[in-house]
Parts: sequence; C-alpha cells; structure tokens
Amino acid sequence: MSKRAINIGGGEPEFDTPPHIVEAIKRALDEGHTHYGSFAGIPELKEAVAAKYDGYGVDVDPGRVLITPGSTMGIYMALKGIMEPGDGILTADPCFFAYYSTFDFVGVKPVGFPRYEAEGWVVHPEDLTEAVTPRTKGILICSPDNPTGAALTDAELRGIAEVAVDHDLTVITDEIYDMITFDGVEHVSIASLPGMAERTVILNGFSKAYAMTGWRLGYVIAPSDEMYRRFFGIQMSTYLVVNAAVQRAGVAALTGSQDCVREMVEAYDAKRRFCVDAYDGMDGVECASPQGAMYVFPDISSFGLSSSELCGRLVEAGVSVRPGADFGSRGEGHFRQSYAQSMADIREGLERMAGVFEGL
Repeated sequence: MSKRAINIGGGEPEFDTPPHIVEAIKRALDEGHTHYGSFAGIPELKEAVAAKYDGYGVDVDPGRVLITPGSTMGIYMALKGIMEPGDGILTADPCFFAYYSTFDFVGVKPVGFPRYEAEGWVVHPEDLTEAVTPRTKGILICSPDNPTGAALTDAELRGIAEVAVDHDLTVITDEIYDMITFDGVEHVSIASLPGMAERTVILNGFSKAYAMTGWRLGYVIAPSDEMYRRFFGIQMSTYLVVNAAVQRAGVAALTGSQDCVREMVEAYDAKRRFCVDAYDGMDGVECASPQGAMYVFPDISSFGLSSSELCGRLVEAGVSVRPGADFGSRGEGHFRQSYAQSMADIREGLERMAGVFEGL
C-alpha cells in the first residue's frame, strides 16, 4: 500500500476560523446583508483597519482604505495603479513566488536585491541603491517574509526608506504576516517611519492571522487621495465590491478578542521550534530559525541536487514541499516547508524527509 501523501508546503492554517468571526457572518446574513452595499466598503471595517494601524504608529485616513477580495488582489492593484509596462520594481530575492506572475501580467520588470542567508536573511540597503535605474518606480517588501520567515529590522527598514526618499520611489509593503511573530519580535510598518506614510502602499488581510484563507478578505491602504482614486478605478473595473457579510466578519476579527490569534501563534511557535530542531539533527541540512510567518526555508544545497530535483525525491516519499527556485535565484538550494499544518503531518513528513536525506 502506498503511503498517504503529506502536503506541508503551503501556507494553509490547520485551524478553523475562530467562532466569533463565523457567528458574525451568520448574523450578517440573518440581518439581510446580502446586497451590494457601499462599493467603497463598509465604514466600520475601514475604521477598524485605521484603528489597527494607529497601533503601529501609522495615521490612516479610513477614507483611503480599500477593501479587497484577498491581499493578492492588493498586489495587483498596487502594481497596476503605480506603474506602467516596462517600469522597474525592486524586490527581495528570494520573495513570494506569486509576485512574479503579477509582475509578468502587469508588465513590470523585477530587479532582485539579495537577502543574505549567512546573516539571517538580512537586506543591505546599498544593494537597492545599486539596483535603481531611471525606470525604477517602486520597492516591494514583505516583513515578516515569505519564504524565509525573516523580519526586517529597524535599521533595514530605515535604510530602505532612505533609498525610497532619495530616488522618489513608492514602497509597497506586504504585511500579511504582521501578527505572526516570535522571540519578542514586534511588527514595524515602514509607513510609520518619518516621511514614509505619503509614499507607502500597505497591503494586508485576514487569511493568515485569523485562519480565513477561504474567506478572501484583504485591504489596501493608499497614501494619498489621488492614489486612492486610481486604485478605486481598478476596483470598479475588476471585482466591483466585496461581499457585504464577509466585511462584517472582518469587523468582528479586528475589533473582537485577539486571544484566538495569540493561541494560534503559540501553536505555530511550538511547531517552528520542532522543525528547526529536527532539521538541525539532519546531516547536510541547515535551517535558520524564522522570526515570523509560518515557514522554514532549509538549505539543502549540500546534497548536490537542484531544489526541484530534491523536491521530486521527497514527492516519491509522499512528502510535498515547495522548491526554493520558485522564489527567486537565491532560493535555489532550498525548499519552503510550512508549519501551519498539523503537528502529526509535520512530524511524519520530517521523518520521511530524514530517510530521503540519509539515502543521499
């Protein structure tokens, strides 16, 4: 009998959406929130988003918040609203693989700046300066990061901000993992730094922190009225409006008790530690301890196989993870494993991996 396939490569939380959020959508449906509603989004949700970012030291006008069907739509909206085909954008290497398909669709040219694994996946701002060309219009960052789990330090954020100001670039900051951090790391939005609120587009959503991947609810915070109007034009020509009842569930998520988030993060932390310890015990594997998000990015370059070849070997053993090459040239020699799944699947998946690595 073949082994049960174990997928520990994707960022799909094992948890169900917290009950008070589920109850909120039931209540909204019972109350008849089944119509279009305001195309601009319900005021209660926009105000809740603004209040959340006030806690990060970012003064947000609720009138500049756009509600989106998931944060991925926000990536498209930001790129389409800011850039023209042929323009350049600076992005970390490695970075979230889905960025590349959006770059291609919009017609912008990504230029990767390296994250240095030996230093804990840090960014050197001078690399961004060297990568700027006359066609460069923006910088895309994610912190905590997918796939490495690294969080940008204050010094890195200030260095990136300086590059943006010096070259008049817009920063797009993907903050979907802002609430999932470890070891005392606290999320800092680059928009909170001096001079950055007016040149930063913030992307965020509910999928990860509240285990709401299937609800498709996110938001974009525009830095100016002009940019808001540009983004709203994209909204009106694409998805038009976000489900009214789902928006009310979003209000419950942001304004209700955050104990559910803390409990999920504690569980992720335990699984994170388990994964790092397990990889540390495998010959030929090195694995940095992530500071946030829900992924580890082990270095398996010592085995002499490409990340796709090695992941193919793992699939033969019934374990699925994501090849590092999908995340950029510096992702080669790694794979992304998620610790969002059950501990049972993680434990068995890593045991199977260990067997494959021993055979190499």
